[in-house]
Amino acid sequence: MDLTLVQETINKIEGVLNCKVVFENDEISEIHVLANSSRSPKQIARDIESTLFAKYDYKIDKNKISIAVIQSDDMVTPKRVKLHSVLVRTLLNKIEYSVILMYDGTEYSVEGSGINTQANRKKLIAKATLEAVEKIIGQEYLFDVQDVLINTTNTVTVVTVIVNALVTGNEEALVGSAIVRKDLNEAIARATLDAINRRIEKITQ
Repeated sequence: MDLTLVQETINKIEGVLNCKVVFENDEISEIHVLANSSRSPKQIARDIESTLFAKYDYKIDKNKISIAVIQSDDMVTPKRVKLHSVLVRTLLNKIEYSVILMYDGTEYSVEGSGINTQANRKKLIAKATLEAVEKIIGQEYLFDVQDVLINTTNTVTVVTVIVNALVTGNEEALVGSAIVRKDLNEAIARATLDAINRRIEKITQ
């Protein structure tokens, strides 16, 4: 892995202001992060773990991640897109779905259908979530689903969504994750929002 690229990737995670990655014998020995108070250190550490695994196929020991949080007096709490509901119905080879998001007190929904394969089901929910976000922003063709990954460790299942974003002509990969609590489809939608919420804040400011 390239040290500069790893640091640039971590710096894109929501809440991270700057980071320093230390390599020893081609392995990451330490990650030092300076973060603002918009998110908890636990959330940021989880995103670092998921991002390194999803983008570089590298599993980092969470004990190697050190996060220092600083307060900002002029930091304004941003409006965030929240998941309202995900509804899915299967009809033999067909899947019908509905994703509803909430933003600033208003509902934004996307409905659709597609072929009922395991791989397509995951991407359809993530894609519908992105389309609802594009409704909120008022712009089309900003986001695309690159992949939806599901990993289980012991009794915990985590969904990781990789989103390609194209904003002002610049393409970048965004990564988000969410723990599966009761419903896999809801976790996919939450992971998708986790990937792009920081980008939404910058676009809507």
